[in-house]
Amino acid sequence: MAASISLFPTLNDELFGKIRYQVSQYEFYYIREEQENFLRTEEIENGSMINKLMDDEGIWSPDEYNLCIRRKYSLRTYQCLFGENGIACSNAILGLALMWTSSDSKQRGVVPIGDISNSLKDLELILDYEFIQAQLRGLVEFTTIVYIKNVGTPSWEEEHLANEYGCILGELDKFIIKLDGTGSVFPMYEVNEIGQPLWYVKCDWDDPTYEQFSECISININTAHKNYKYLDKKKRTFNEQLLKEIIASALVLIITKLKGQEDYWDETMSGNNLETGSVSEAIYYFVNTLEWDVSTPETISLSIRKFFDQRM
Repeated sequence: MAASISLFPTLNDELFGKIRYQVSQYEFYYIREEQENFLRTEEIENGSMINKLMDDEGIWSPDEYNLCIRRKYSLRTYQCLFGENGIACSNAILGLALMWTSSDSKQRGVVPIGDISNSLKDLELILDYEFIQAQLRGLVEFTTIVYIKNVGTPSWEEEHLANEYGCILGELDKFIIKLDGTGSVFPMYEVNEIGQPLWYVKCDWDDPTYEQFSECISININTAHKNYKYLDKKKRTFNEQLLKEIIASALVLIITKLKGQEDYWDETMSGNNLETGSVSEAIYYFVNTLEWDVSTPETISLSIRKFFDQRM
């Protein structure tokens, strides 16, 4: 790999230590019925630096809801970034921004956070941004950057400094999330099959502890059925309760099938060595985090329906 060599000073460890940069944790949330609903972040594996988003309500998916992101930033002694020994001209203005990249959706962008000018005051900034639904997919990388927002007029001691609009002068931190394939999207599909029922579920796995929940399970909604109008979200006849009942019934079938495979069921309930995003990991989450009672078919059905009634 070729080394990247900058022709002008950039943010180094020494300068980073001087600016007293402080940030809050990222807050991820979505808006539903005019209320903010917060998502948890959980590291996929220890030390992996990749986090998945978890909705304790079991509602959010990136295809159904926008994703909002919020964070607070603080810089105390950032004057060292300006002048002969810094990274920008004394009268330039630096910008703080969030650079995001979603390789799976082939999109990237920059969200401005605020301005940094050569001042003695403490700097408090807030990022609050909303991504539209389905805009982000797969691995999404968030990087906080410093760049030239307004060029300055360099003195003769500052002619070696970067002074071009948009030039990135350093990265302050990085955070990575993973969407899809980790249970964030429930596998529901529309089919057009004349003579078939309104919906049916498919469970097609060999090893549920390894195979992905989103790839071997599907709830199929039949658009050719006369009652599809009650599941079409674009129509006024849409019935949310019917959709809940379909999902609840499908989950009962999925859990019941896995429970019938005793060896795999024991592995699932142990929670050990389960592949991230697998069928077993999803079921383990339902049982241990959402506290569904799976002791009998009756309690499975009751637990799931109580969950949907109380939390959806």
